[in-house]
Amino acid sequence: MTRSLHKSSFHQLKSGVGLVCCSRCVGAGLLLVAFVVATGTVFGQEAATKPSADLGSFLVLKGIDLSRRGVFDAETPWNDDKERMLLRVLTRMAAPANLAVAWAADAVDVAARGSETVLGDRLVRVRGRATFVATRQLPTVLAELAGRDRYDVVRIVDERGAVVDVVTPRAPLAWRRGVAIDETAAAVGLPLMAGVGPQPNAAGVGPQPDAAAEPWPAAAHDLLLVATGVEYTPPTPLGRLGMDYGLFDTVVDDRKLEPGDTDAFWGVMAATCRARPAEIARAAGGRTDILPLIDPAQKWFASHRGDPVVIEGVARSARRITIDDPGPRTAVGGDHYWELEIFVDTPLLEVNGRQQDRYPIVCCVRTVTEGMPTGDTISERVRVPGFAFKRYSYPLRDALITSSLGDSEIKGERMSTPLVIGPIAEWQQPPSAKGASDLLFLIFTGIIGVLALLMVFSSWSTHRQLAQAERLRRAAMPDRLELPNE
Repeated sequence: MTRSLHKSSFHQLKSGVGLVCCSRCVGAGLLLVAFVVATGTVFGQEAATKPSADLGSFLVLKGIDLSRRGVFDAETPWNDDKERMLLRVLTRMAAPANLAVAWAADAVDVAARGSETVLGDRLVRVRGRATFVATRQLPTVLAELAGRDRYDVVRIVDERGAVVDVVTPRAPLAWRRGVAIDETAAAVGLPLMAGVGPQPNAAGVGPQPDAAAEPWPAAAHDLLLVATGVEYTPPTPLGRLGMDYGLFDTVVDDRKLEPGDTDAFWGVMAATCRARPAEIARAAGGRTDILPLIDPAQKWFASHRGDPVVIEGVARSARRITIDDPGPRTAVGGDHYWELEIFVDTPLLEVNGRQQDRYPIVCCVRTVTEGMPTGDTISERVRVPGFAFKRYSYPLRDALITSSLGDSEIKGERMSTPLVIGPIAEWQQPPSAKGASDLLFLIFTGIIGVLALLMVFSSWSTHRQLAQAERLRRAAMPDRLELPNE
């Protein structure tokens, strides 16, 4: 089922209807009853039924299909009923990664500016430049019902000129709020309506904006879209590989891998699969100085997350990690990756009261060089071109970090160390014993050959000199010898 709307019929409408309550208790109570009746359930309460693989069925199951979104048909200013439905869609449209990826692949591009906007139970894609982002602060009662106190609105000007306002739980933190910006952006979401939508900085809608902030752009949009996120791909080596830097916003340093790290981890892993190791190494400028990475006081990852690096050292372990989730499997094109502990040489350091000149770096790579030894007890020189992900806290299992000064091994301790993600661990294989024997044989054969040539040359030279002396002797003799008379 679809419906078609012309945006021109909405351009003259105004927004900014606040909540009206008769009293603190009665008004809030009536609002709660009306809200529950309108939505059928409190925000965040999910049906027990397993999500369907079909987008249309999923939207019906969640109660956000086109027939339930009829409130947006009314040619009225933006109001509480529309915002409740917007929040309902925003809260319920999140789906398992593998389903979301499949649905996004079938998304249609937003119509060019001036064209009819078609709304339906199909996702719409917008690509272009983010020009403004602001936060909509929800009224207290609505915030309690929705389970969130705010959402962000991002204005994106599509490549073909369409102006799309995207409502999302949170826009990338790197984007300044309330001021004009110009950043690469993309989003896939559910279309709600053309015409007037929420205006985060408008008077009477939430708290007053900061004095330094600018008002929401006066120009009307062509489409209001709800998306679980807005992609931010800056012009960095990793961004050019398609990595969404907005996923880094939930990464937490100095902890183990946690749920907030998951999407960013798989995003970087998938991006590295599209990169050539030599290109990453070239972008990194050669072997990386790891001291800024391992010194917590420098807070390197706060401003360098996603930067290209090259790690060289001795791998003490290389473990095969199975990927169980079908979403990441599809993204990285395989069912496993490798986790390595690589000990790199450093200047003399004092760590936990112990002096050492080696430090472990954890590297997660899609593959390793064919034939490279793997397991928990190896000692192989490797090189990993990759991207810096986070400071990672993990337990050391009887790890040897002895320095040239003869420190004892470390057992049962935790380390906070850089975590790097790359496409491959390049094995710097030492020459084999057979190869060394072959080289020695070639050298010995060469020496024998040179000596033989010298002997032949010496024999030829001696023979030539004797022949020349004989010729000189003969030339000095008289033509005729006369004997004396008897």
